[in-house]
Amino acid sequence: MARFATYLIAAAAAIIAIGAAVAQEPHPGGPMMPPPPPPRSIPGITTPDQFPRGCVDCHVDRPDLQMDVRLSTLMRQWQQGVSAEMLERVRVFSPASLTLAGRHPEVEMPFGRVPDDCLECHGRDSTSAPPFATLLHGLHLAGSESNHFVAMFQGECTHCHKLDASSGSWSLGSGAEREDLQELSAER
Repeated sequence: MARFATYLIAAAAAIIAIGAAVAQEPHPGGPMMPPPPPPRSIPGITTPDQFPRGCVDCHVDRPDLQMDVRLSTLMRQWQQGVSAEMLERVRVFSPASLTLAGRHPEVEMPFGRVPDDCLECHGRDSTSAPPFATLLHGLHLAGSESNHFVAMFQGECTHCHKLDASSGSWSLGSGAEREDLQELSAER
């Protein structure tokens, strides 16, 4: 088994070396291949994770931007009703069989563990609420230029999805909602 593993490693190294040599040779009729770009910053992978608890580390009161996007603030608004535009956005990411009421049902606040608490109703196979993954991916990634997560905060998958480098497994960052941005800054 060890001999086979050694063979695989040697074969992989040879393939990489040949690929590197080919990349440096001029192509017929064209210039040399450009060098690869520098590694990009990926929070929690190549740079420190500024959002280890996912949702609650991003959804804070930002007086500097005149944005209070704490989930408790948003939830109070959603329980009163959502705009026609938001209702349509959510409808796109909901099963066709689901009838949306135009407001979020009452929930107990404060939230203890977000998004873990949300998954009680917004599970993968939910028939009473939009499934969490589809809903959140759609709301956070669609409409790039008008989407705050992408346009203002350079939204990355690892802002929410956390890699355990020792096992290769992924999880969602989760935690209690923060009171304000100063509390978040004090922890960093």
